[in-house]
Amino acid sequence: MDKKEHIFQYIHKDTLSKLNKQEYKELGIDTLKISLDLKMDRANISRILNQLYNEGRLIKTSTRPVLYVDRSSLDNYLQDSFIPSIIPKNKELQDYLVNQSNPIKADSINSFHRYITNPRHSKMYEPIKKAKSAILYPNRLNILIFGERGSGRFQFAKSLANYAKEAQAIDPKSKPTIIECLNYNVTNEQSFLKLIFGEYNIKSNIYKRGVFQTTQNNIIIFNNIDNLPANALSALYNAILDKSFVPINSNKMIELKSLIVATSTSQAILDNIDIRRCFPMLIDIPNLYDRSIVEKIVIILQYLQDEATLIDKTIRISKDALSCFVMSEYKGNLAQLRSEIRQACAMGYQNYINENSFFINIEFDEISTSVLTNIFNINERINELNDTLNLFHNDYLFFSPYQQNSELLLLYDLNRAPNTEDISNVCLIDEELIKQCIADIDAASSIQLNSIRSVLLQKIYDLIYPIVKNHSICKNENLLYGLLHHISNETNRLALGQQSFTFSILTSKIARKNDYEYANEINRIIQKEYDIELSDAEIDYIATYLYLSSQWIDKKYIQLLIVSSNKDIAKNYADYINSQYFKSYTSYLTFTPEQEDNQIAQSIVDKMHTIDRGKGVIIATDSPTISKINSLIAEQYQGEFTIITDMSVQKLVSIAEKIESLGVTIQSMNVFDDLKTTKSTSQNIVEPHAKNLLQDIQNKLLSESLIFLNPEKACQALFNILLNIINDLSIPYSDDLLIKFLFHTTFALERCIRKEPYTYPKARYLIKEHSKLFNVIDKNFKVINEIFAVQIPTSEIGFIIEIFLPYLNAPQ
Repeated sequence: MDKKEHIFQYIHKDTLSKLNKQEYKELGIDTLKISLDLKMDRANISRILNQLYNEGRLIKTSTRPVLYVDRSSLDNYLQDSFIPSIIPKNKELQDYLVNQSNPIKADSINSFHRYITNPRHSKMYEPIKKAKSAILYPNRLNILIFGERGSGRFQFAKSLANYAKEAQAIDPKSKPTIIECLNYNVTNEQSFLKLIFGEYNIKSNIYKRGVFQTTQNNIIIFNNIDNLPANALSALYNAILDKSFVPINSNKMIELKSLIVATSTSQAILDNIDIRRCFPMLIDIPNLYDRSIVEKIVIILQYLQDEATLIDKTIRISKDALSCFVMSEYKGNLAQLRSEIRQACAMGYQNYINENSFFINIEFDEISTSVLTNIFNINERINELNDTLNLFHNDYLFFSPYQQNSELLLLYDLNRAPNTEDISNVCLIDEELIKQCIADIDAASSIQLNSIRSVLLQKIYDLIYPIVKNHSICKNENLLYGLLHHISNETNRLALGQQSFTFSILTSKIARKNDYEYANEINRIIQKEYDIELSDAEIDYIATYLYLSSQWIDKKYIQLLIVSSNKDIAKNYADYINSQYFKSYTSYLTFTPEQEDNQIAQSIVDKMHTIDRGKGVIIATDSPTISKINSLIAEQYQGEFTIITDMSVQKLVSIAEKIESLGVTIQSMNVFDDLKTTKSTSQNIVEPHAKNLLQDIQNKLLSESLIFLNPEKACQALFNILLNIINDLSIPYSDDLLIKFLFHTTFALERCIRKEPYTYPKARYLIKEHSKLFNVIDKNFKVINEIFAVQIPTSEIGFIIEIFLPYLNAPQ
């Protein structure tokens, strides 16, 4: 057994043991205990635990230390509880444990629960509204459901029957009678008439009752009614119109009290006058292609949930594979989609057996060629797809036979109208607007920024950024573009005359006055530019998004902690930094020389646990003691931290400014800090002139050419890198070097973002011949990965090497 499986089995046995003993409060095991028990290196165990978590095999807590639990053991033990992948800080595992109940069955979800009924997203809104109207109408109305093959007519008819029982329009204990009309043709026409009307046998004097008599006050579903022979149809029509029937070989007239529901694939039958008289309510079921992206996603998730229940196995699908199923077209409608999903599950099941996996995995390899080759019109629906998938926080979706899929439940919740008695009321309640803002902010914060920017209208950015540039939302570019993305979609919908994704106007507004001033100014500029006026509810959304973004940002910044043995120094420094109104609050801590090293370390760790907002802590100190106890702090603190020994006012202000930079991390702070402290004096001489040239390059040249990158952000980062490269190489600054370097590296970043890096045949030779130069460039470019989440390949670095070669040999 390899290390990874050994660690998993250890956690698996620990989870099972505690569940069997009902030791719910003891659930979970931390990295240190695993390391001690298995006698393995703690760093390796931490890496393997992250792999197991990313594969969906473990659940972890947000506590310190982090605890890990086996998901498969929980899924098997619990049958009616949803356990998230990460347990929030304000929750414990036992909060999710409830009494066991029977596994979910596919047929236990009745009525129209499986349909999206919110008209903002639903093509099934009208069919469901008509069905409910027919059922609730006094004396009820017979219903004809028509649509193409595979569109879900029969399933809709069964849902309609369930609704009739819930509404007590029929006996709640009864089951609908289903007659498949495809089974009857001209040769057995008489059998059909005997089935529905009944028959009196004169010789034996035995009366056999028909369906019409045995199902009084119930529902009869005639599936594919258009396939009945003409005489059988005529007899059926007459009985429905007369509301009575006579059994075969009998003169006894019997009242027909059943509700008749029929399905048909033929449009021609609608021209039949008798059909309109027999079935006052006509319901058209749309094809799968005509339904919204949200509806298609719900249908696919339902099918996967049904399949997991049917085969009693857990199924996992990636967002990318789900997108393929959603965007593909199916000539066979729902029937073909379900078959494709079952085929993909079967392909995944083979790997499940061969690899002894814990779930059936569905990726691109499991999807049929038919699905992949029938993906068309992506641009028309990509925004709606992204909007929906962004609601899901994880890259993989799991379907267990013992619990409902969490993403499916989320879409069900978003679909629910506030008043279930009035389906026409579809605006979300006040709290839902706030919840939607929170969901959008969380989604925006976790998306790769480049993919967002690539689909945004540059014009929207140009219009709105000048308005909000002083708002705290601009401190996080992801959140800014999340808002721009929403406004872009809203203006596009309104410009096309489509229905707006509106909410109820907030009665309890949580945003601040200045947030509403920003929102109203955005509305004014949108109205001026597009001749479109945003609704009051949309103003609420924008203001609330701005307010919640600032709250989110407060929780996500790196924290600064000043540590000193002199209380006055620590407090005064902290008070000064906080007086400058930086976004992150600076804390301080003091210690006495009499304290032991382990006591000081414990105090620092306790303080960091209190102030850490998730992105780490920078410890600034004037005491050499703190640097010496670095290892003691690291042993007790699992979060990110770094220690800075230069505690001048200038240094602390510089750190506070960097903390507010876009996308900054502890790692990038360390890199930039090293670079700043090792600057040569000559660098300070060239900076003013160089920065003027940098500004010209940025504004006059690159701003018109760059698509994915923020020119200002990219130029500043690359300029710092250049200064430190020439400092490491001890070569002078020159304007032509700056121009060459910026032009190549900015477009190199763009190519890498598009995953189209430049192929340079000489790169390998240059790296080999100039290894020292390569190491200097490679070291200084590591910060790019921190800032832009992109790796510069060696082929691009090879070209950068060639840029510097003439300057290495130039006279000093």
